Amino acid sequence: MSLHRQTARRGAALVASAALLSMLAACAQDTVSAGTPSGSAEDSAAGIAKAKEAVAGWQDAITDYPDEPALSTTPDLAGKKITVIPLGDQIPVIHGVAVGIQDAMKAVGATATICDGKFTPTAVADCLKQAGDQGADAVVSLFIDYAMAGTAFDALAAKGVPVLVGGVAPSGGRESDDTLAFYDNTGRVGKLYDAMSMSALAQGGEDTNALWLRLMDSTTTRDASDQGVATFKELCPSCGIATADFTTANLDKLPSAVSAAMVANPDTNALIVPVDSFVAPALQGLQSSGKAKQVKVFSSSSDLAGLQRVAAGQQASDLGTPVIYEGWKYANGLMQLLAGDEVQLADEMVTRDFTADNVGDLDLTDKAYFTPDWFGNDSFKADFLAAWGVS
Repeated sequence: MSLHRQTARRGAALVASAALLSMLAACAQDTVSAGTPSGSAEDSAAGIAKAKEAVAGWQDAITDYPDEPALSTTPDLAGKKITVIPLGDQIPVIHGVAVGIQDAMKAVGATATICDGKFTPTAVADCLKQAGDQGADAVVSLFIDYAMAGTAFDALAAKGVPVLVGGVAPSGGRESDDTLAFYDNTGRVGKLYDAMSMSALAQGGEDTNALWLRLMDSTTTRDASDQGVATFKELCPSCGIATADFTTANLDKLPSAVSAAMVANPDTNALIVPVDSFVAPALQGLQSSGKAKQVKVFSSSSDLAGLQRVAAGQQASDLGTPVIYEGWKYANGLMQLLAGDEVQLADEMVTRDFTADNVGDLDLTDKAYFTPDWFGNDSFKADFLAAWGVS
């Protein structure tokens, strides 16, 4: 069914929410849903004004980072071995966060190694067991729901190995304790998904007809996808929006799912893809539908391929956070756990929106991706070291 959009007045400004790392994404299933526009042009004009104000604030380089609370004591990590277990290390943004943790651990005298969870419970459990068998002094997981490998998490913690379950909210009835704690940054991920909706509305205005690809890999991405869709509807109730669901496990089906959604919603002019890694197969679907020229693409994570697409005019917007900064944030959660402090929630967004207006002067190289250079400066490193009591 095609989407009908009413015309609304253009407006001016505010801020809603957005931020990192999100993360992950995936492949579409065969189900597509379309919503019917249900609000007034006036409501949409006000919402689009808010989106434009928010997006305008994300254009400039980032030089001011959130304050970090000081630790109650400084853990001694000299010579210690840290294992980092990403849900899937082949996704650039996830690997980048792991590299950021390695950078932070090197600064305090520790060594961090990566064990790839490969998006499967078996591989995750194997990595957790391997960390215990090899004498890891601490473990940080990235974007892995506790419930995915609860027995293995608990077995490692029972050995006395401190475990930071990072990038997810508590699940499976487990709560933080002295050995296992959750670094919950789901608030920031939800804000990042909000930001993609706002960027699409800021560029498309009252005529925006969006196809939102909902990421179903974890509770974090499912909830954030729902939040991003809800924000779009709230800001522009007279705009049209359709959704299609996808998971990494079925990535090969994403092009056909996008193509089918375009056939069902021929007026679509904005495609929101939660993570850069999945834009390429989504573009295949757009091209096979014959409607690629009418659709602007919006995504997040700001990896090299994403910014190259923005520079080439193939992608309208790419929101992201420096992956090195994200890694230091996870390292900060680990330091809080090791100090015996409460691991703080992370819900303050740090992001930059890359568009044709600000991407032209960037050095788009593989090496630059693992630095803060595209975003601003690295002043956050000194801030974290000061909070940790490390000179």
